[in-house]
Amino acid sequence: MRLKHLFILAFVSIVMILPAQTDDYDDLIFNNQVYHDDMASVKIEILGASDYYDEFSATSIAGSSSLFFFPPVIRLFTEDKIKCSFDDLSADARFMKYTLIHCTHDWKPTSTLYANEYLSRFTSDDIIDYTFSSYTLIPYVSFAFSFPNDNIQITKSGNYLLYVYEDKGGEKIPLFTRRFMVVENLVKLTPAIQQSSNIAERFTHQEITLHLDYNGQRLINPPGNLKVLIMQNERFDNALLLTKPYIIQTTGLQYNERGAITMEGGNEFRTFNIKSLRSPMEGVERIANLNNATHVYLYLEEDRKYKAYSSNIDINGYYFNETIDFSSAAESDYAYVHFRLKYDKAFKGNIYVFGELTDWNFLEEAKLNYVENAGYWQTSLLLKSGYYNYMYLYVPENSKVASADLIEGSHWETENRYTFFVYYKPDPSSYDRIIGFTTKYAFPRTK
Repeated sequence: MRLKHLFILAFVSIVMILPAQTDDYDDLIFNNQVYHDDMASVKIEILGASDYYDEFSATSIAGSSSLFFFPPVIRLFTEDKIKCSFDDLSADARFMKYTLIHCTHDWKPTSTLYANEYLSRFTSDDIIDYTFSSYTLIPYVSFAFSFPNDNIQITKSGNYLLYVYEDKGGEKIPLFTRRFMVVENLVKLTPAIQQSSNIAERFTHQEITLHLDYNGQRLINPPGNLKVLIMQNERFDNALLLTKPYIIQTTGLQYNERGAITMEGGNEFRTFNIKSLRSPMEGVERIANLNNATHVYLYLEEDRKYKAYSSNIDINGYYFNETIDFSSAAESDYAYVHFRLKYDKAFKGNIYVFGELTDWNFLEEAKLNYVENAGYWQTSLLLKSGYYNYMYLYVPENSKVASADLIEGSHWETENRYTFFVYYKPDPSSYDRIIGFTTKYAFPRTK
């Protein structure tokens, strides 16, 4: 009996040190990523939660709901839902499914959790709701689904990766991934944003201070086990991770060292309106039909670096799809949108079109290329009719962090939305929970 008990203990010990998530994710990029050329207009948004998000949301434009422009964050064990919609531009029939992958604070698969420890009922679900486009030059099939639902429930807070794939005889073919967060509101955050107190950044940067109140929670070693992530307008490239508080108190932590936490203010987003593909609207110079496809040419643009700040109305880099040419959304068509930027100063790096229209990433197809005989930079993107925000960001050589200053200019007065997440991992065998969340506008204006 003693040998049997020893064998059982040894077996249990081995099982406990095995990595929990056993699926092969080597082919995945743990970011907002499209893996297949036929996937288009991939978008995630929040359903419900108006009682919670209204206090944070100040953006409403062109008749669209302000909740449409909120980051993909839902509260644990509530009625909040994530809605995902996308188009398939192919005529192929696909058996598509999705699953959710729990991630660490730095977006790696959580090695201490099995899928059935953070998902209940089932760990994957089929995508079955679809609509065929009607009378469009570029045919497509629209899909949509939302979660949590009767098949998939989320039981842990933290970072998550939505993974949509084609199931081809048991082989998973990645189609796209999207980041989202599930939060618990256990601690209280009180942020403040002001003009930078650093002399060199006085007119270009915004300074952030933050008070974290434990809110009566009994936490293990909060200064060492808490991390605060600060995001600006859904950008991950320039996000700040705070790991050391400036002041430690018995009831909370202070991140308020003068001039320590600053971010480039940037500028308001540029806008173009292609809700009509028949006649030019805001930001559009002309529309042409070439080779059985619609081409939209935006006005030739210039850099704004040395221009005075102007408080243009924007939707913080988001877009929404809509058509005024037809009564049915199924008749919304796609167009090749041509971006053109006049810029003749030397630089080392690349300039990208950036916003939700590029998945908040620096896509190769969104990189500007110089047209020698025309004297400007250009690129084109295939986009669905709707209303879009974007800007031109510069990524220097050997850097993964972009700057708005080169093309857009940077102003301390710019209205930016800052989002704050508190990660908590009390020991190595645990996982990164998000136990605090809030958002704050810098110099907000009514839109």
